[in-house]
Amino acid sequence: MGVWYLEKRRCRFYFRARLPADVAGLIGKSHVVLSLETDVPALAKMRAARFFSSFASFLETMRIRMECARDLDGRGEPQLEKLVGEAFALGQAYQARQEELKSECLATLSQLVAKFKQEMPLRGIFSHLNECPTYAPPVGILSPLSDGKPGAMDLGEHDLSSRFQTRQIQRVQPAALPVSPPWTTLRKAFLEDKPGLTEKTLWSYNQAFDAWEAIIGAKPVGDIKRPDVKAYADFLRDKENPRGGKLDHKTIQRSLGHIKTFMLWAGAAGHAVDDRLETVTGRDMTKEELLAGHRRRALTSAELALLFQSPFFTEPTTDGDVAAGWFLALAALTGARTAEIALAPAKLALCGDIYCLDLRKAGRKTSAAPRLVPLLPDLIKMGLLDWAKRQEDRGYSLVQPSAEPRTTAAWSKLLNRYLNSSVSDDAQVVLYSLRHSFRQMLRAGNIGDELANKIFGHSSGSVGSGYGRDLSPAEARLFIDHVKPSVSLDRLWQG
Repeated sequence: MGVWYLEKRRCRFYFRARLPADVAGLIGKSHVVLSLETDVPALAKMRAARFFSSFASFLETMRIRMECARDLDGRGEPQLEKLVGEAFALGQAYQARQEELKSECLATLSQLVAKFKQEMPLRGIFSHLNECPTYAPPVGILSPLSDGKPGAMDLGEHDLSSRFQTRQIQRVQPAALPVSPPWTTLRKAFLEDKPGLTEKTLWSYNQAFDAWEAIIGAKPVGDIKRPDVKAYADFLRDKENPRGGKLDHKTIQRSLGHIKTFMLWAGAAGHAVDDRLETVTGRDMTKEELLAGHRRRALTSAELALLFQSPFFTEPTTDGDVAAGWFLALAALTGARTAEIALAPAKLALCGDIYCLDLRKAGRKTSAAPRLVPLLPDLIKMGLLDWAKRQEDRGYSLVQPSAEPRTTAAWSKLLNRYLNSSVSDDAQVVLYSLRHSFRQMLRAGNIGDELANKIFGHSSGSVGSGYGRDLSPAEARLFIDHVKPSVSLDRLWQG
């Protein structure tokens, strides 16, 4: 006997054998499965071998009986179909004999199993099949006494359940979670575990947390379930955008993601249980959002001209206005991100003989963000060197308006409102639109994607971008010679 008749399930060994096709077709079962009531391999092999001997004899006997049934009229099975058509009575006799033989086969097999069980020093061989309320045999693996229905037992006079005790299965209840703290007390610990968050992202998290607290209060984190997160998703769906209309889809997804990330962290820390919060979604995109595509666009040449004719450039009244004007000029003519400009040092760097905006420490968003950005001649002629020297002498960063630095979020809020009032009230025109405009300048300059990405601070993922990542003087010169603003800034030059 091969070891393929042995099968281990739940630390117990079973005898499992496929019935031959002819016998299986007769009784409507594909396998015989028998618990050997042991987890010892050697003992399981011995018991399986003993049962296999009787099982093989049973199969041989059944095949002889079936052959005799086929030769009912002495002319073999091929003639039987003709005889049935010609003599219905003979056909009925054949069918009756088949049913009788099926019953005899099942009875014999049950007796064989019962005898084997009685000889074993263990009890309850079939109790796991016959009496355990939670057991259901896998599909296609049938007990020899299951009448062809997985998990169903109809033994009739061969029912063995009355002769053996039923196994009692005790379900173990999961241990209750300890009393969990209010989720609001975990905000600080959560943010401390994310030291790499930018100022803007940190602000976004706190905005989401404040709004969620207003909805669900200081609820114990272990009691927070999907309806609590869905309530926040509904709040975002209905919230008015300060600039008009409803919040766009991307903002909703980002804010809802903050809450899901916090709850995932709380679950990993053992404060909450998994309630499949990832299944909670915000509203779908509207038809207008699907058709509009990206929610930010580059400024047109006419809009850029309006920007450089606006009060921050023509009529600045305070240092704050001057700083805001330089912020917008740097955004438009260097393509630097909002956070990068807000953190950029006043001391400019030299690459050969070309002055550069030094973002080697301020650039954090991608691996390509720390970089030098060559300053176009227009910025130099507008007086950026003098402004930078003044800021450096005062110990300020490049666009710091006063002794109290302005946060990235405050800059973004101030300048977005300024653009909407002075340039365009289009919802797609935002401070980040100036970065899109600069990218168009790079394309128009035709300096190549690799150099454009290096100056833009965009990680392309190409192998070549990893070589020579520092900006060379020749590359800086190529940028200065080929990239030009799309509008004339002559009237802003000083001296």
